[in-house]
Amino acid sequence: MPELQIFRVDASAVSAQRFDARLTVNAVAPIFAEHFPDYPIVPGACIVGFVTNCIARMKGAHVGTFTISRVAFLEPITPQQELCLEIYKKPRAQSPDDNYHFRLHHEAINYCRGVIALEGEKA
Repeated sequence: MPELQIFRVDASAVSAQRFDARLTVNAVAPIFAEHFPDYPIVPGACIVGFVTNCIARMKGAHVGTFTISRVAFLEPITPQQELCLEIYKKPRAQSPDDNYHFRLHHEAINYCRGVIALEGEKA
């Protein structure tokens, strides 16, 4: 149901190696009534969940167990913000696991970045 989604994807380009999207934060998402009513922000767990769903689109398969490293929530993400999401798969020669580096930003402002490693997926 679109009204329950936190992020609306306005445009995207998806490949096995890269995911690029323009997003808008849904101002009427019910999560904002709880997190936090006086200053609504997107919970970090929802950001990570959305990024893993985008990785699943890159892979064309469900994302199972994963680890997160070097994640940084740099600025609060609030309703109606327009953002860009970039995810790229680290080249296999440089890593024993499939690592996906991500960044949520708007122009020069980074809101969140990190690395998600899919467990059990070897390059």
